[in-house]
Amino acid sequence: MRRAIYTELVDTGKFKAVYQPYTAQEGCETPYAVIKMYGDDGVPDNFKGQKEGFSIFIYTDPDSYVLIDSLVMAVREALDKVLLVYDSPVRYFRPEYIKTTEDAFDDRKNLFVKRVDFNIPGIRI
Repeated sequence: MRRAIYTELVDTGKFKAVYQPYTAQEGCETPYAVIKMYGDDGVPDNFKGQKEGFSIFIYTDPDSYVLIDSLVMAVREALDKVLLVYDSPVRYFRPEYIKTTEDAFDDRKNLFVKRVDFNIPGIRI
């Protein structure tokens, strides 16, 4: 799944790089994105339902939130309700946009950051 998400983000052409959590080097070129996957959760009132979550963290230079807002829209367009393919045998999934977090400043990296959250609905077997 992560590989399919990665490919979609790279294909937007908007990011200098796409990283896994905690692997972005100090001083790497911006803008860049980080894909963080979460475990699966049950769905209330649906004992066969499940959802897997992931977030895209977007990092930019701290000069304006205009760029980061346009990158949020690019991420949403690339992933929200888009059919993605992965694995062998072939499997399909369709992420659903959940929310975008508030403007934030990463004082360790000296960068602006926003998080865009998605769920991947599924069925527990």
